[in-house]
Amino acid sequence: MKKIFTTLSIAFFVASQISAQNQSRHAILTNNISLQTTKALPELVEEATSTETPKRKCATPILDDAYENWVQAEIKKQEQFANSKKVSVVYNIPIIFHIIHTGQAVGTGYNLSLTQINSQITRLNADYRKLNTDFSTYVTQTGLSSIAADCEITFCAAKVSPTGSVLAEPGVDRILASSKGWTNPPYTASSSYLENTVKTGSSWDPTRYFNVWVTEMGGGILGYAQFPTVPNGTVPITDMVGMGGAAATDGVVVNYLNLGVSGSANAPYNMGRTLTHESGHWLGLLHIWGDDGTSCSGTDNVSDTPNQGSENYTCPTTNGAVVTDGCTTTSPGVNYQNYMDYSDDKCMVMFTSGQKARIQACMANCVRRTSLNTSTVCSVANGIDENTSTIEMTIFPNPTNGELNVTVDLLNTQDFTISVINTLGQTVKEVKQTQSNGGTVKIDLSSNSAGVYFVTLKSKTLSKTKRIILQ
Repeated sequence: MKKIFTTLSIAFFVASQISAQNQSRHAILTNNISLQTTKALPELVEEATSTETPKRKCATPILDDAYENWVQAEIKKQEQFANSKKVSVVYNIPIIFHIIHTGQAVGTGYNLSLTQINSQITRLNADYRKLNTDFSTYVTQTGLSSIAADCEITFCAAKVSPTGSVLAEPGVDRILASSKGWTNPPYTASSSYLENTVKTGSSWDPTRYFNVWVTEMGGGILGYAQFPTVPNGTVPITDMVGMGGAAATDGVVVNYLNLGVSGSANAPYNMGRTLTHESGHWLGLLHIWGDDGTSCSGTDNVSDTPNQGSENYTCPTTNGAVVTDGCTTTSPGVNYQNYMDYSDDKCMVMFTSGQKARIQACMANCVRRTSLNTSTVCSVANGIDENTSTIEMTIFPNPTNGELNVTVDLLNTQDFTISVINTLGQTVKEVKQTQSNGGTVKIDLSSNSAGVYFVTLKSKTLSKTKRIILQ
């Protein structure tokens, strides 16, 4: 189905009688939007909840043909090198959670605990690297398991603020609403107040941080995301520039009741998949059924996702059961297990290879996405990899399967420490040297989980940080 519109206005509203105990994922917009033929991309995607299965279909903003043509062109560029040597790219995204509260103690109400926030980062890393242990429980069909993908995206908790100060809690920015002069939550999702007051009044540099705001939104909203922006000068679709929205509002908003896998997270959306889903939108993914009502003509512009008539809710009674509809009538059925559907958290367990290609194309090209991979805010040296003439650090192999060799070369004899830090900001290995000018230190990481780590060399006057991949 072509995603092109003539000029029109669409008004969306949230049904009343919302219950947090009987929630369903449903996407809506709460403001009027004027859509032009080449401007069919409103800024936001929302996931809402309702007391009953929604009768009206999802009104998620639809990306137009120009964006799709660009994405497909970028994917083809990558495919051209499929038969030649290709270095796998693992992109890293520093994340900052803006926890908006009204004075509650940490770990109470809006003011989520660090444990709960960290559980969300762990969930993102498992889901985007296909390390989630529930995958095989819910994907039993070979036709689906064969297309499941490791998206090669990792997330790390920011350790320094935009000013360079070290955060007391990595990845966390706690904001007392009244200290900013804001009204207290709940807020109306995508409203002018939330967008232009709350988000713009607390956003951190989106070229260095993935901003995630955590608050309560009225109407039982689970969350919403801002689509990415195509870069300047991307011929032939320069008309797409700016369609993803402003830098100051770039990111995702998540309801505090649906973040993480512990604490206040409410079933059936209590396994961190709301942010996995919304991050998918933020990285350029559409809903798997194509947002076309109940017909079979819509598309998410991903070739390997099964055709699907509409969104799925809940999960089958039998884990991994085949689910079919009027668009896909035979096994393996529709991909209700996909993170971009509306199923309950417990059976949302996979991305496909086609979705990975879109995400990778976005990270390689999109405005405020490409720079995240080189952002150094997940290290403590004021967020900077300090290259000085008096310090050298070489790490090999990288990626590593467990054994790491760190070679240090210092001009002067001094005490120094080599630390290996995970994406939550926790030190997992540490080696101290006294009165040394360097040498090679072997570090065994074989007992640690696969993912991104940071190796930091520190002395009293010098520091250097490098990123490694543990496979």
